[in-house]
Amino acid sequence: MPNSPEEEYELLPTTEVYTGVDNDGHIPRFKRRSQKLSFVYRHPKAVLFTSIAFFIGALIFMSYDILYLKAKLAITGSYNAFLHNLWPVGLPNRTDMWENENSKSMQALLSCMSTDTCTQNQTSIVLLSSMHFANSISGHVSGEDIWASSVLDALRDMGYTCIFTNTNEELARTYRQYPDLVKIVILEGSASHECFKSEKCIKKPTHPLGIPAWKMFSFHFWGGAENPLGNAWTLSPENYGLISPGNSKDNIYLGYSIERQCMQIPVTPMHERPRQAYILAKQSRYFYGNDYAWPNMTYDDPPFDVNIVAGIAMNNSEPGQVLPSGIVDYGRLTKEEFYAHLGKSRVLVGIGKPTLSPSPYDALCMGLSFINPIMSWAKDDPENRTRWQSQHDALKFLDPPYVYNVRKGHVEAFWSALGQALDAQIDRYIVPQMTMEALKYRVARLVEGNWKEKAIKLLEERKATGKGEYVIVLFYLWIEMDIIQTT
Repeated sequence: MPNSPEEEYELLPTTEVYTGVDNDGHIPRFKRRSQKLSFVYRHPKAVLFTSIAFFIGALIFMSYDILYLKAKLAITGSYNAFLHNLWPVGLPNRTDMWENENSKSMQALLSCMSTDTCTQNQTSIVLLSSMHFANSISGHVSGEDIWASSVLDALRDMGYTCIFTNTNEELARTYRQYPDLVKIVILEGSASHECFKSEKCIKKPTHPLGIPAWKMFSFHFWGGAENPLGNAWTLSPENYGLISPGNSKDNIYLGYSIERQCMQIPVTPMHERPRQAYILAKQSRYFYGNDYAWPNMTYDDPPFDVNIVAGIAMNNSEPGQVLPSGIVDYGRLTKEEFYAHLGKSRVLVGIGKPTLSPSPYDALCMGLSFINPIMSWAKDDPENRTRWQSQHDALKFLDPPYVYNVRKGHVEAFWSALGQALDAQIDRYIVPQMTMEALKYRVARLVEGNWKEKAIKLLEERKATGKGEYVIVLFYLWIEMDIIQTT
C-alpha cells in the first residue's frame, strides 16, 4: 500500500522505541515523527550575531584590500615618477637616437616589473653592442646596417627589451646592472676578442659580474669565424654553411628580411615600365679591375632596345677611368630615389661588385629579375653550382625568370640573359628563408638557446686538444666558475 501524502517527504530519525507485536500478532511499522524545527528557529539570536560578525569581517577584509591597492598604486606611481628621473627621455618623439631608445626601454621594463604587467619576453634583455644597430635606427643603409635593422625589428616584434651600447666599456658597465636579465650580447667580432681578454669585461673569478663568454655573439657580415669561441658563436647574414661551407660551415645563419620594407613599396605593372635595366654599383671603381664581370664591353650599342641606368655615389676610380659609355648615371641617390628608379626598371644587372648586397633581394621583391655574374667555376665541372663563386652566392641556386646566372666575360650570354629578363613577367618574389616569420624563428632560437651547455662541450674539446691558445685558459676559468655556481 503506497504511503500517504504526509509520508512523501524525507523522514527524520524516530524517537520511538520498538516494544513488540501488536494485539493482532503483527509487527508494527516504526512510527517516525517529523522534526522540522531547524537550528535557525531554535537559536535565532545566535544566527543573527554570527551573520553580523561575518558581515563585519567581510567589510574589514574589503577595506584592507582597498587600502592595500591604493597604497600599492601610490607606491607604483611614485616609483614610476622616480624612474623618469633615472632614465630621462630628452626627445620622446625621436626614434633615431639610441640613447633615447635605451631610456624608453628601461622605463617600460622597470614600470612593468613594478606592476607585474610585463608582456612576453619583456624581462629578457638583448644587449646590442655592434655600431650597426645604432646606425640602423639613424638611417644608415649599408648591408650591415640593413641586416641589423631587420634583426632589431624581429627582436622588438617578439617583445624582447633591446639596449644599445657603443663600446666594450659601456657594454660591461651596462651588463653589470642586470646580469641575470641579459639573454645574449651581440657585438662586433673584434670587440668580442677584446672583451675576452679584458679583466673588466669578461666574467672570471676575479670579476664575477662580467659577461660570460657563452653569451657573446659576433655580428659578422662575411664568412669565417670571428669569435674567441669559434664559428658556433659567429652570426652570419647568409647561410654560409650551404653556399660556401669551407671555414664557415658552422656559423650561425641568422639572416635578415627585406619583406616589411619592400611590401610598403607598390609594384609598378610591367607594361607601365620602360625597357630599363638598373646596374648594381655605387662606386665607379667597380667597373675596373679583375672583379669587373664584363670587361671591354660597351653599353651604347645594345642588340635591342634598352635603357641602362645607374646611381654612382662615389667616383673613386683611377684618373682617366670613366664610366663606360651608354650608361645614364643619376649620381648619388637617397634611399627613396633608389627605390623609385629600381621600381621603374625591369632587371637589376650585377657587374661583380658589391658582393652579397641586399639590393637583389629588393629587386626580386619589386618584380625585377637579377643578372648574377659567375666570377669563377670548376673547369672540370662547370655546371656544379656549389663550386661557383658569384656576385651573390646566396642567389646562385635560383633560375630564370628570377635569377640569370651568367659567366664572367661571356658577352653574348649577357645580352641574351638581359633580353630575356626585359621580356619576363614576374610577380613579387621573397626568398622563403627571408620572410619576417622565418627570421623571427631563427632569432628566437638564438636568444633562447642553451649556449652554456654547448660552451661546456666546447671546453672539453679544447681541453682535450689543447687548441685555443689564450682562449683555453680564460675559458676554463669562467666555465668552471659557472658550473660551481649553478650546482
